[in-house]
Amino acid sequence: MQGLQVQLRSASPIRLQAEFDCGAGELVALVGPSGSGKTSMLRAIAGLWTPADVQGHIRVAGEAWLDTATGVQRSPQNRRAGLVFQHYALFPHMTALANVALAAGPGWSLEQVHALLTRLGLDALDDRRPAQLSGGQQQRVALARALVRVMPTPAGAAAPQSLSGVLLLDEPFSAVDAPTRQTLYRELAALRQKVAVPMVLVTHDLSEARRLADRVVIVDAGQTLQIGEPARVFASPRNARVAELVGIQNHFQGRFFKDKPGWARLRWSDGQQPHRALDLAVVDKNKIDNDTPVTWVLNGEEVDVLADGDLVVTPAEGPSRLRCQLLEVLSLGEISLCTLSPQDLPSQTITLNLTSRLLQRLQVGAGGWVQLLIAPGALHIMPVRTT
Repeated sequence: MQGLQVQLRSASPIRLQAEFDCGAGELVALVGPSGSGKTSMLRAIAGLWTPADVQGHIRVAGEAWLDTATGVQRSPQNRRAGLVFQHYALFPHMTALANVALAAGPGWSLEQVHALLTRLGLDALDDRRPAQLSGGQQQRVALARALVRVMPTPAGAAAPQSLSGVLLLDEPFSAVDAPTRQTLYRELAALRQKVAVPMVLVTHDLSEARRLADRVVIVDAGQTLQIGEPARVFASPRNARVAELVGIQNHFQGRFFKDKPGWARLRWSDGQQPHRALDLAVVDKNKIDNDTPVTWVLNGEEVDVLADGDLVVTPAEGPSRLRCQLLEVLSLGEISLCTLSPQDLPSQTITLNLTSRLLQRLQVGAGGWVQLLIAPGALHIMPVRTT
């Protein structure tokens, strides 16, 4: 594989059970709470952290950087890993040019380092020290320093275009203001169009992962729980823990009943009043047995909100219709955070982000009533773990 492959197991000093890959030119985001092991995985790839009992391998472009089965363990100096730290870690007494040149191999000249800085829009800042640079400029210097680690030794006078290795980004955007962050997002997008190198981004910001990453790896307690495209993972978590980690608000309990071929009913109750329940139409993928307890999440982006008086005909195979009362409307600028309670199941609440324009069109506020049309695809169902 022309990319990065990681498979690591360790029991101490922290538990590690990581398995993921990142193709050449792909950006994969490691997402999880603080202390989940994201940075440890990044440091393990760079060779800066290797537990004594580690088992597994790290391969880049087919070359083993670590392979415990064959005894291969390259030093950090022999790994083409460019690491961008959260606070950049530039040497304060050195110029931008010197910071980057220090990380470059012996085949690099100052002219070639300058050419790389020019590509990143820093050609006029060679002689400035970090304190004389803005946060965004420091980040680009740190990025240039990381790039010279993954670039092969240049053969000519111009800065090289081909890359080999892996670029590791440890929350590089968290220490800058919002306008600078947007600028750096564009810089990263432009860089990805020019070079093809595996990029692994550590972040706890779900919106950042959704915006930047081709795939996300959900990490918790040193273990990779789920891998996939951001939209798919956030809408279809593998289990309740993943749903919690990706911040899904509408997470409920229920029971799954098979219906006619291809369709099923999801019975939603509060568990305390069985006689008060709602049945929602769902697609039967033949992965869950009949009359099975389940946990399920609702993707609010696939819910239509209509005025209470609208007449809606919903066939059995179509969206489910719920009459709900708006319990609370919290305005957040153009978006309002709305809490709704179904008329037939008042003990439960649904949280939706609705635009102020929609609420004005519906002429509804807190205490009012609306109708929700919940498409079968908006429901993601997971069996309840018995262990």
